[in-house]
Amino acid sequence: MSTNPVIAAALVAALITAPATAADVEDWLAPANFTGNVAYTSDYVFRGVSQTDSNWAVQGGLDYAAPAGVYVGTWASNVSFGGGVEMDLYGGFASEISGVSYDVGVVYYAYPKSNDDPEMNYYEASLRLGYTLPGWGALSPSVGLGYSYSPDFFGEDGAAHYLVADASLGLPHGLTLSGEVGWQTVEGDQTTGHGRGLDGGDGFDYVHYRVGISGSVKGMDLDLSYHNTTEPDFLGEDVADGRLVFTVSRSL
Repeated sequence: MSTNPVIAAALVAALITAPATAADVEDWLAPANFTGNVAYTSDYVFRGVSQTDSNWAVQGGLDYAAPAGVYVGTWASNVSFGGGVEMDLYGGFASEISGVSYDVGVVYYAYPKSNDDPEMNYYEASLRLGYTLPGWGALSPSVGLGYSYSPDFFGEDGAAHYLVADASLGLPHGLTLSGEVGWQTVEGDQTTGHGRGLDGGDGFDYVHYRVGISGSVKGMDLDLSYHNTTEPDFLGEDVADGRLVFTVSRSL
């Protein structure tokens, strides 16, 4: 599968908001626009499904965000299928209108060691809206809604749709309580959730949910979350049942 959708989206956004003067170029190339991140997690869970057979994962990424709202980035993690490596490439445009944030982007999921049997690489186009209630100070409650579409999901399964709603609430001592509920549908036959699936059938769907608490200590971000799904026995394996996941990460 080609990476053209990601490249095209990034180029279009860059052309629309391209810098026009030397000062603009300097702003676009400011070191603060480039960031990185590293993380260690007890289990890499994607939409409620473990990607590491309930084992640990080491992850990291690089991001660039221009003043005009254009962004591109890459992120990688070990997984227990597809040759053991997942690498994501993404780009898009993010801004705000009347207090409502929006993010339009494309993500390309690649498994460079999978040998394309079946074709695991795929892409999703997505739209996300968010809103933070004003006047709450440190509590800062926020809500979000996102939708993603893939014309040919993981494992050549056909079209897939993903809808997710999330919310967060600030707590004392710099802690944050957050949660999400997502609904994944696939118009295909067997696989879902990056290498896991339901046996047979003409398409399927499932719901997953997460609730967690996070905070920072000496520059390290800590998160403890509980995940679960409505399909706990994907392929007879314990990769989509209830689980606590601890993650420690750091922004660079």
